Parts: sequence; C-alpha cells; structure tokens
Amino acid sequence: MHPYHFAFLLSRSCQRALIALCCLLLAVTAVQAIESAEEISVEVKDTELSLLRFAAEGEHLIILVSPGFGDQRRSYDIARSISRHGIEVWHIDLAESLFLPQSTGTLRALDGSYVAALVSAAHRQTGKHITLMTRSYAALPVLRGARLWQAQAGKTDVLTGAILFSPELYSEIPSLGLDPVYDPIATSTNIPIMLYQSGRRGNRWQLDKTLENLQSGGAAVYLRLLPDVTGVFYSQDTEAETLALLETLPQEIERVVDMLERIPTPLAVNALPAGEVSTKSSVDMTLKPFAGEMAPVAIDLTQVSGERFTRNNFKGKVTVVNFWASWCGPCVEEIPALNRLREHMQGRAFELISINYAEKPEQVREFLDSVQVDFPVLLDRDGSYSARWNVLVYPATFVINTDGVIVYGVNGAIEWDSPEIINKLKALLGE
Repeated sequence: MHPYHFAFLLSRSCQRALIALCCLLLAVTAVQAIESAEEISVEVKDTELSLLRFAAEGEHLIILVSPGFGDQRRSYDIARSISRHGIEVWHIDLAESLFLPQSTGTLRALDGSYVAALVSAAHRQTGKHITLMTRSYAALPVLRGARLWQAQAGKTDVLTGAILFSPELYSEIPSLGLDPVYDPIATSTNIPIMLYQSGRRGNRWQLDKTLENLQSGGAAVYLRLLPDVTGVFYSQDTEAETLALLETLPQEIERVVDMLERIPTPLAVNALPAGEVSTKSSVDMTLKPFAGEMAPVAIDLTQVSGERFTRNNFKGKVTVVNFWASWCGPCVEEIPALNRLREHMQGRAFELISINYAEKPEQVREFLDSVQVDFPVLLDRDGSYSARWNVLVYPATFVINTDGVIVYGVNGAIEWDSPEIINKLKALLGE
C-alpha cells in the first residue's frame, strides 16, 4: 500500500510528513527515470531533435510530446513506467528541442510538421506502431502532426491514434466573458482518441465543447473523467486520488494502446479550413473593458471558514470578483496587490470577493496558513460556479460598477494597487 493511502489515519502533522516523504520518493524515482533513459537525436526536416528514449521490446511506441511547462519529473517517471509495460516511449519537449520560447503561443503556432516527421522517423527506425500522447496546449501541434502524417503517408496501419490529457484546443483565449475560439484542427481530426480529463483542471467545464468539436470531425473519442485530479503530470498534485492513478496508469495505457490499434483509422483526412494560426496572448496587462454580455452571477457559496456567503444584488458598490487557485503561480503572485487594494479602498463602497477554483477546503486552509489573504475566500468546490462566469484561465477577475454591471475584466494577474487601476475604480464611485 502506498504511504499516502493510510495517511488519513494519522495526525495532521504526520500526514504532512508522509506527503513530504511521498514527494521525495517521487523526486528520487524521477531522477532514476532520467538515468534509465537514453538521450538520442533524430533528424527531421534538416533539424536535429533531442529526446529521451525509454526503450522497450514490445511492438508499440509512444511519442510523448511535452508542452514543456514547469517540472518534468513526473512526465519522465510516467514514461519510464510505461516502458516497463513493454511500450517504448520517446519523450520530447518540442519547444526546447527547437530552441523556441516555452509558451502557449509557441505551441499554438507550431504547424505539426515536426510531429509528422517524428512519427515517420520512429516507425522507420523501430518498425513499431506509433501512438501519440500529450497534454494541454501541446495537443494542437500533435493533432496537426497526426493529420499531416495521414495526408502524406497514405496508410493507416502505423499511427494508431492519440492519448490526450486535458487538451487545450483553443486557437486563442478571448477577452473575459467570451467563449473560447477552437482551433480548426479540433474539427478536422478523425484519428481515434483517448481523452483523460482532470476534474479540477481549469478547462474541465469546457469538456462538452471539446468533445463536440472532436467528434464533429468523425474522431472516435473515448473519455475518462478524473474527478479529484488537478493534473496527472503536475508534480505538486499529491492528492491520494492522483497518486493512486499514477500507480495504475501505465497498465491502463497498455490497454488503451491495444484498444486504439483495433479502431480503424480513416485513410482520408478531413479538409482543414483556411486561415492563419492565432498566437494571440490570453494574458491581460491591465483592466480591459468587459467584452461579454453576461450579468454578474448570484453567489451562494461557503467561505473557507465554513460560513455561508450569499450575494444576489451587486448594486450600490464597486465589486471585484477574483477567481483563483493555489496551484496557479500568477494567482498567488497577485494576492499582495489585492490585499493592498482592499486596504486602500477601505471606507468606500467597495467589496473584494475571491473564489477558489475546485480545491478541497483543507487544501485552501493549508495554503492560507502560509499566505496572508485579507479578503473573503469562497469555495467553488467542483468548479461549476466558475464555469457560469465563463472563466477559462486563472486568475480571472471581474469589476462590477455600482449599477451591478460588469464593466472591466482581466485574464491574468495585474498590479491591482497601481495608481492607474485605483483611479479607474474610484471613477466608478464618482470620485
């Protein structure tokens, strides 16, 4: 039994110690994972791509394309564990290998040609059947690469399909309050897909739209929802549910690869709508006029302290509603500025409300033990309330005027106590 599985039987201090031990063990196994891999170079499109090869003797090979954000340790450990089940894994961070900035803009701009060339190179060198695997925004170049390989190869017995973890298939994140714009590849994909969706990830409540886009192109999509998981590849997600999943995932991936191989992959590709790939940033640097048409959504949530918090009428005050999560770096970074904003606006008809996205109360309380937050923290336990505000990225903040109308919106963290912003908020109060 994993140590975390019986942590609930112990005191809180012992639980923390065990979690720390689990994290240390994961770090050690990740180092071992890297040491067990072979660093190889593959020439594609006159470019040497560096990747890690986790060798195995079986007939299948997974190309694991990492989006390159944050800590890679768990990604390496998953790759090693899969290889122990007889599936070879080629692990690559495309942006890093191409010496490009590691950003969502880079991933949205990649055309898929490197992924298509990697599929050909992997099959040529090993003779194995290829499955693509990725997460987040890296799903865009992966699906583009799959479609391009289909069009160029003219055969379907090599590429079995794709395994996607919480894919972000947006060509751009629009201004706050507007629906996401899906990339054309979402509706032009027709290969078999296994989709794992983390229930506590920010894009959970866009899942229906994601499935609709993928299935409209004829793709056979199989779904597994992971309700209490924030991120399978996120090293800081040490919840019992996630750690239990990591133990069983390699064997499950083995079954998924066999399943995908049995599903016919269409020989013909779907037409791809013409148009430029958007690299528009989703991050705002200051307050922006609200572009949506929605009205503020009534609040009936529980505070982290356990008290009920309701708000049906937003009139008479300038109200700032901030959506955040403790795993979101920019969210944490802007907390001191929000504290200072609240202090500066004291004595005025002003209210600051923060809503935590889909974290457990004990997680939030532990976070608040180490970070000072001077405003109410409400719990959106499953993320469904945030979805009603059409929140796509975190932090996301709405500014409501004294008439109860949303007038400003922000995707991203900003300096809330800057003179420019304070003057705008005071202007809403008639000052």
